[in-house]
Amino acid sequence: MVDFSFTEEQELFRKAVREWCMKNLPLEKIREIDDKHEIPKEILKGMADLGLLLMTVPEEHGGVGADWIMACIAAEELGYADISIAIPVLFLVESSWGFVVDRYCTEQIREQYVKRAIQGDIFIGIATTEAGGGSDIANIKSTGKKEGENWILNGEKLYTSGTEEAKKWGGGYFVLVRTSPPPTPERHHLGMTAFFLPIDAPGVEVVKRFEDMGRMGISTGGFVMNDVKLP
Repeated sequence: MVDFSFTEEQELFRKAVREWCMKNLPLEKIREIDDKHEIPKEILKGMADLGLLLMTVPEEHGGVGADWIMACIAAEELGYADISIAIPVLFLVESSWGFVVDRYCTEQIREQYVKRAIQGDIFIGIATTEAGGGSDIANIKSTGKKEGENWILNGEKLYTSGTEEAKKWGGGYFVLVRTSPPPTPERHHLGMTAFFLPIDAPGVEVVKRFEDMGRMGISTGGFVMNDVKLP
């Protein structure tokens, strides 16, 4: 029979995260986060000190190399403490997509963005959803065209977590665009390419912030890409 119980190490980790949350995230702090529509930097720094930010990134790249069970334990405890869900949303977005960016990025991007996000200095997220393609990612209209040694990106992303944070702190997004037509209507999920898009790249403009129900501490917004040049 498979044993699904947590290991001693996992239980100790859960206890450490819960104790940190009880000390640093009382209800008054959660109300403050909701009222000010932002997560204080001291909270992010505390999470970084505990090794929670982008915790699935390998140790050799600056993370703690945690597995996904540990990440889920952390998310559960953060969600238990923050009933607004802002902090666990930020944690999950960065843990998931920061991991993907780190896995496939260049060393330059790793040094400039991933390692700084691990320290809580900048934000890394995902931007795939568009007005006509959210759950149906294959319906995205944003494009990427090769010009010489560069790619030129155009389009708009909506309902994207952390746009104001990325704009204020710096950082960027795992972004998906269409780089070639689908081979057949039935295979319209093909022909897309992922890029890392710095939020301060020339041609990127953060244009919207939506009012959420809950999770007010992390923004939901959108941005436009106008002839954004990426290598």
